[in-house]
Amino acid sequence: MRLEPISWEKTPSAEFPYEAEHEGKKLSIRINDFPEEPFYTLFVDLELAENFDDWPKNWKRPK
Repeated sequence: MRLEPISWEKTPSAEFPYEAEHEGKKLSIRINDFPEEPFYTLFVDLELAENFDDWPKNWKRPK
């Protein structure tokens, strides 16, 4: 999923600041307790999909 281009939208949540829809699925990004944990967690339809530290180049964050 991190290789596919995704445009993210801001949310009012500090813990889950980004969300998107991709191929009919709801995506959410959680900010974790870095450096004890990976920086980000990706959720797909509210289920944990993967943890990662570097924002994928194909993903566009809102300004």
